[in-house]
Amino acid sequence: MFGFLKKTNKSEAEKRAESLPFTKKVQFDPIPLERVEEELVGDLRAVLKYSPVNYYATKNSYLLCVFYYNEDYSEIYMRFESHVDDKMKGKIGFFSIDRELLRDILRKFGQNI
Repeated sequence: MFGFLKKTNKSEAEKRAESLPFTKKVQFDPIPLERVEEELVGDLRAVLKYSPVNYYATKNSYLLCVFYYNEDYSEIYMRFESHVDDKMKGKIGFFSIDRELLRDILRKFGQNI
């Protein structure tokens, strides 16, 4: 009812990512978000070391990776969220990635772009 009173302090990357028309979600084994952020700031390809997990097999705890992208994959952002019992417990900022990294991540899940 009073949604207009909420303060939104979204970063430019967050606003841009959320304005992109497509999203895709994949899950990894749970890892502390602090460790994920530290590794990704050092090297974005660190995500390729994470173990994929089947959501239906481990709903109780997982690391959700959400990709935001446009039709031609020229602009891609990813964000990691920690979920426990299907509730988000924390998230880290957005990372801009290229098409090749998205392709390599999705291949771990048997998906091709």
